Amino acid sequence: ITTQGVGDPGALAGGISEALITTAAGMSVAIPTLMFYRYFRGRVRMLVLRMEQEAMGMVEIMHGQRQPPAGP
Repeated sequence: ITTQGVGDPGALAGGISEALITTAAGMSVAIPTLMFYRYFRGRVRMLVLRMEQEAMGMVEIMHGQRQPPAGP
């Protein structure tokens, strides 16, 4: 830049403008996607926890450490 100069300031500004627009578009996609990812990751963790608890209950029932719940 020091030897050649800035060149065409309009072209430089156009490139910066394009970069800012594409960055904003990328952020508008990335932020909601991250929010959905974290929501579904939390849901999956809760489901896995519930499945592990039910599996432990089944193991306890099979080994006679607990009575099965009374059915209707």
